[in-house]
Order: sequence, then C-alpha cells, then structure tokens
Amino acid sequence: PAPPARRPTGLTALDARENDFALMGAQIEALKKGNAVYKPIYNHDSGFKDLPELLQPNKVMVFEGLHPIYDEKARSQLDLGIYIDIVNDVKFAWKVQRDVQERGWTEQQVRDDINKRLPDFSKYVDPQKANADVILRYEPSDQGLPYLKVKLIQKKGGAFPMVKLKKDLTLKGSKPGATLKMYDQDWYGNDVTVVEMDGEIDMDNMEAQLKMIEENMEGLNAKSKGELTEAMLKLKSSPGSQNGTGLLQTVIAMKVREIYEKLSRQAA
Repeated sequence: PAPPARRPTGLTALDARENDFALMGAQIEALKKGNAVYKPIYNHDSGFKDLPELLQPNKVMVFEGLHPIYDEKARSQLDLGIYIDIVNDVKFAWKVQRDVQERGWTEQQVRDDINKRLPDFSKYVDPQKANADVILRYEPSDQGLPYLKVKLIQKKGGAFPMVKLKKDLTLKGSKPGATLKMYDQDWYGNDVTVVEMDGEIDMDNMEAQLKMIEENMEGLNAKSKGELTEAMLKLKSSPGSQNGTGLLQTVIAMKVREIYEKLSRQAA
C-alpha cells in the first residue's frame, strides 16, 4: 500500500505545526541512549511520506534541517546547537546565481520565491538562532557583494569552546584584502563573542596569510602546529576557501572534534 500522504493543511514545510517535535525529541533521546528508531521520511518531490527509515545510533550524529533547535525537548538532547544565518541580501545573491543559471528563472521570480516564504521563515526558522551555541553568519562585505563578511558568533558560557583573536588583523595583497576582528555584543539577550572576517585572503599568498591568522588565534586546540592552515590548503580549490566561509567552518569542525573528545572522556 502507498504510504500516507501529508495532510492537506495549506501550511508550508517551514511552519512548525507541520512537524512532530514530540516524536523528534523522543527519537533523539532514544538514539543517545543507544536505541535504534524508525525515522519518518517526507518526500518533497511526491508530497507523500515514504516508508520510515531504520536509524541506528552512532558515536556522532548530526540532526540537520529547518527546525533542529526549535523545540525545547529536542534541543535539550543536543550536545551542540549550530545555526547558519544568511542575511537576505546574501541569500538573494546566492539564489539568483543558482536559479537563474540552473533553472532559467528571472531575478524577479527568485525574489518572489524568497518573499513567499519569508513570513514563515521569520516566524519559525530564524528565531532558532537565539538558542544556538554558535552561529555562522553571512553578511555582505563592507566593500559590497559578492565579497562577504562572515561572523563566528559564540555564546558565552555555552557548549561551544571559545575561540578568540589576540589582536585585529589586516591582510593585503589581491583585491579586496581581508580584515579580522573580535568584539563582544548582545545577541538576542545572550552575551556573545564575535570573531569576524571581512573580505578575502590573497590566494597567491594563501599559506603565509593562513599561518598569520592561525598564530593570532587563541583556544583553537589544534592537534599540531599549523593544523588549521594545512586543512585549509587541502581545500584550496573548494568554494569559500578564500573567505571566512572556509576558515570559520574549519574552526567549527575543529571545535566539534574537541567537544566530541571531551564527551567521550566523560563517558569512559
């Protein structure tokens, strides 16, 4: 028999009412206790629910989607909450680049598509960033798009081990250059420390500039001297390797490893 269809509620997938958070929280809790669960699968192409998937527990589990930290019960089961925060100007530029080239849309069609979802996004998705332990935020560079200003927003006293800069940096070379700075601010009622990178490193002088950045960081907890630089050099041809996208994502990856190792020691 065909799996049951999603109820014709007229609500978008962004609407929290279209999600079973009680089940989500219970299943995350079960997985953390070492129990397998049958995870429901919604098929966005057919509009029907596929047969549930048997999900086995693992040492590392990533719960990714529109509402992973929306519900308090589900959120309380997570060891770390990460939110990717893309401001509308950047989101529009990225979506235009993809949909105009790949789907043949006009810029107005892209804008209409974003605006159609904006009310539900603002109500149900965007507020989650207040409850994240760390936020990776994308804004237009002070020098304008397509250059980016990327921020690592770290909640003080949260689960994310803090990374800091010893001093602000200015990197020169190819246009537009890059600046790195650190400051404290209020983030939706939370005290946070922000590490910000605006612009791009000189890819012809990538290794030297990365070493300069890495030597200026405190709390990175690298396994070896130059580990961040080496990891970035391996990804030199990847999108975002020239700006804060690659740099700060790599920093997050190293801190996730640190959290995992700490939890493993506690469980031993």
